[in-house]
Amino acid sequence: MRLTTPAGDDVLLAETATIHEAIGPLSEHSGLRIALTAVSEDAHLALDALLGQAVRLDLQTALSRVEARPFHGHITALSKLGANGGFSRYRLIIEPWLAFLAHRQDSYIFQQRSVIEIIDAVFARWVGQGDLNPAWRWDLADPARYPRRGTTTQYQESDLAFMRRLLAEEGLFCWFEHAATDTPAFGQHTLVISDHNAAFTDNPQPVFRFTQPGATMRDDSVDRWHGMRRLDTAVLAGGSWDYRSLDTRDQQDESRIDNGHSPRLTATDDPGQYAWQDSAHGERMLRGQREALDARAKQFLGQGTVRTAAPASGFTLVEHAEHDLDPPESRHFVITEITHHARNNLDEHIPGGAGATTDSVFSGTDGGLKPALQKAAAGTDVATQGHKSVGPNASGHTASEHSTPPVELYRNHFRAIRSHIPWRPLMADGHGRHIHPRPTVHGTLTAVVVGPGTPTHTDRDGRIRVQFPWQRGTQSANHFDRAEHDNAPASDALGAWVRVMSPAAGANWGGHWTPRPGQEVLVAFDHANIDRPVIIGALYNGQGNDDRPGNRLGAATMAASANAPAFFAGRAAEPHRHNAALSGLKTQQLSTSRHGQGGANHLIFDDTPGEPRICLGTTEYTSALQLGHLKQQHDNARLKDRGHGAELATHAAVAVRAGSGLLISADARPGASGTHLDSREAMSQHEDGKSLTVALADTAAKQNAALAGEPAADKLPASEGLAHALDTLGATATIGASANGGLKPALQTSATAPGASAHTAAKAHPSVGPDSSGQSRAGHASFKPIAGGEGSVPAWSAPRLQYSAPAGIAQLTPACAILVAGKTLSLAGQDINLVAQGNHSLAVKDGLALFTVGKASGSKPNTETGIALHAASGKVSVQAQSGQLRAAADKTVTLASTTANLKASAKTHLLATAGGAYLKLEGGNISLHAPGPVKLKASMKNLTGPKSSSVGGSLPKAGDLRVCAAAAAQAGASGATAI
Repeated sequence: MRLTTPAGDDVLLAETATIHEAIGPLSEHSGLRIALTAVSEDAHLALDALLGQAVRLDLQTALSRVEARPFHGHITALSKLGANGGFSRYRLIIEPWLAFLAHRQDSYIFQQRSVIEIIDAVFARWVGQGDLNPAWRWDLADPARYPRRGTTTQYQESDLAFMRRLLAEEGLFCWFEHAATDTPAFGQHTLVISDHNAAFTDNPQPVFRFTQPGATMRDDSVDRWHGMRRLDTAVLAGGSWDYRSLDTRDQQDESRIDNGHSPRLTATDDPGQYAWQDSAHGERMLRGQREALDARAKQFLGQGTVRTAAPASGFTLVEHAEHDLDPPESRHFVITEITHHARNNLDEHIPGGAGATTDSVFSGTDGGLKPALQKAAAGTDVATQGHKSVGPNASGHTASEHSTPPVELYRNHFRAIRSHIPWRPLMADGHGRHIHPRPTVHGTLTAVVVGPGTPTHTDRDGRIRVQFPWQRGTQSANHFDRAEHDNAPASDALGAWVRVMSPAAGANWGGHWTPRPGQEVLVAFDHANIDRPVIIGALYNGQGNDDRPGNRLGAATMAASANAPAFFAGRAAEPHRHNAALSGLKTQQLSTSRHGQGGANHLIFDDTPGEPRICLGTTEYTSALQLGHLKQQHDNARLKDRGHGAELATHAAVAVRAGSGLLISADARPGASGTHLDSREAMSQHEDGKSLTVALADTAAKQNAALAGEPAADKLPASEGLAHALDTLGATATIGASANGGLKPALQTSATAPGASAHTAAKAHPSVGPDSSGQSRAGHASFKPIAGGEGSVPAWSAPRLQYSAPAGIAQLTPACAILVAGKTLSLAGQDINLVAQGNHSLAVKDGLALFTVGKASGSKPNTETGIALHAASGKVSVQAQSGQLRAAADKTVTLASTTANLKASAKTHLLATAGGAYLKLEGGNISLHAPGPVKLKASMKNLTGPKSSSVGGSLPKAGDLRVCAAAAAQAGASGATAI
């Protein structure tokens, strides 16, 4: 062996070496580790100057005495074992450049990059770092098989651990190739990353002979060899839930290894959500894990002196009784792991051995230590030494010191598999623990919502993007060195879409809340996987003002907004000193999300002792609905009392619409125990009104006050309208046990108005019963069964607006009031007063009947009853423009003018009769006739010649009836008979 270091030629001479090599990734070392002892004449080497430097260890092989096999690496540990007299012994640990990656920990997010791009980016960080010269190459069967990964996070993870984990997840493996050069680095070691056995090359000594142990051979050979089988899982199954496709993408892969009579052992794994992007990706990953198990189901252990033996190199084993009859492919193997033990034969060239301490070792007689060491380094072929064991062991002590067997000049032991068996790295050890675990988050992390500068940033499914405080970049929360790429832009340029937890999430139903850019949120992780974040809540931050809304702090790093609670317990100002009695929800209009001083919507629960209240409102037009102890409130300030009960107030308009009916009632129920549409009082008033209407109409008909062709009193439109109202208000909905003991499939309705006939009930409910969809129909309303109870409840059969109040109803306005009925308008009561400050117009199309019973009530002081028409000023006009005008009375009829004249005129004749006598004026003649005497009395009588006089009589034309224009138009459109 010969060691080349920056300390100078042969300043350090290799004494013993233990070299570990393997196909990685490994958890033990970085694919190469050399534990070396060296001796030097310099007892004061500057160890710190050598640390991290590139060195090369050359091992002479049987193939050439000129070209040695190089091992290149860097000194990662160095210690002085001791010094005595003129020389010192040192211990060196030599590892590849990959080992340095274990000492750099980072947190970094890679987005939309393949594993190849990610590994290249990690390695590129180390180019030009100190004296490192990282070299790597990819040897892949098909690079296109490795898709871009949505998000891959290196979280509080060393570059080495991160690299190992990614390679193992993707089924990739690696090893080092070494080369010697005359450069200041003395050579180079290249990391080869591959995914197929074809990347393995044949060993420089392609045939390994199997020989007997202890034989003296000139050629390197294998002297110990045996196979090892192990029982392992035969079937791998896994399913990774993908919430986007709503599919688990189940995968299964079965071993091709024959395990004899052992059962087919199955391992079912849950790799977490979205572990593979599609079925092909999942199939490849499971196949890689199964191939890793198969590769270790049968391995071969060997020992020997083949100094060219190296990982990822293939050889053919010959002269072995168990394999000579195998087919060629079964006799070709590839080495997966090897450990070399080597020693320079310094004892033969240094007087007294390497442990000598006499000054004669360094005297001019023997030429000093350096020539002796150089002669030893030139070496003697191991094959000529056989297994001679002399000199110190690997620890730097002679065998006699500890009575242990001496170390041979060279020997190795290795593991191998048949070269046609695919090689893959293991994901878990024999106990199921991950060999290269991904970083897990125990608990939660906080993050800030980011976006492109708009007030909100989300996708169709309510997902958002966030930035964590540990990310490094232009808008990071820390002051660490920035990454090579901006990993903290506080914008939508980086970050995957993250789901937001809701209290309920269903098919077009559930809770909905979208955090906005600048808000701080709480993040959990599915399966504790750093790459699978889920937003589970939001957090207030900053320092809120004591007695007013807002935050003492302004904008923060990561473009975070300062968010103080909307409801809080103040200190000094009385409106805010409510001991945090307010709770609820307040949203903010988008444009003012970051400072919260704009328009807002709120649902407030006020739990002040003795003053409970709920307020649902918005700042738009100061609109709010309050229930309970009514208060004036502005943001967090509780101001003056407003009353008790319920209040709906707005500066804009209010519309109340109910498609199946609206009940407005002031009829109280003890403990609010009434049913939804309980209208008992209204129904009683309707019944009284119906009875009064039918009774008066019947009396009027008997007194000949009915119009021509008018139906019976109970068939009048007014009577039927009141009956229909009773049917509507009396309808019920019922759910109960069917004949077979089960629940009825749907609610059934029935009209239960007092006295309602079967015909009326059927008329009120023209479509009762289940429709084609299996749901019940009842008039305009559809009812579905409510599980958990039986019984009947009021359920109006028609959309009706019903007012009811025990102490009166007042409708007042200084402007116009309009009441339009498309069919019948009924006014029934003890007394009806119609008062008009100006004109009162009553227009009727089909006839008008005014009737009064005319009997005085004994309880009234005024015994005059009947109908009175009075005009305090102006005229009274009574006209029949196309028919007769008849006035009749059972008693005396009096026509009188107290201050002017009384005129009677007719176009053809005028007749006045009484008791058989008459006075007729017709055709210019006056006829006077009486069955008895006719007496003409006057103080003077003057009979002259005939004269004539004409009087023109005509009916005035009907003038325009002045009514409310809007009411008249609406009445005309609906065919109403009254305005």
